[in-house]
Amino acid sequence: MKTFKLVGLQVIRDERNRQEIPLIDGLVINKEDEKRRWLVEAYIDKQHEPLFAELQNNHHEIRLQVTISNINNDPANMVATVRSITLMNEHISVLMEGMLLRNRTDLAEVVLAGLVEKGLQGEALLKEFKHELYERRGAEEREPVKANHTTKG
Repeated sequence: MKTFKLVGLQVIRDERNRQEIPLIDGLVINKEDEKRRWLVEAYIDKQHEPLFAELQNNHHEIRLQVTISNINNDPANMVATVRSITLMNEHISVLMEGMLLRNRTDLAEVVLAGLVEKGLQGEALLKEFKHELYERRGAEEREPVKANHTTKG
């Protein structure tokens, strides 16, 4: 396993709702297993407990952007679930486990699965899929995703 210092954390609810979580301390651990899982432990102010408790209780997968080692590094995108929340006086330790979205295919699969789960199909699905990919990749590409063809459904 490899361990890195967590220096930045954002919870991404949707393309318009990103919440920066101020860190007191944190770690990111590459479990180096066959499922490519990572652990993220964030030591943060207790005021953020309701957010993470809701995510844990509802077993929601959450999208994260994590920055490791140096705040000037580009953040990595992850999909994770909250495993535990430990109270420590005026702070909490939140342990999350997830997958790093290493390439466009991983991101596209996550976006598409979320939109299908919302019941989108046909042109609405294609339009929202392109929009979400553009929003999530915006910092990297600054160009909209172009579809090769459209499907009707």
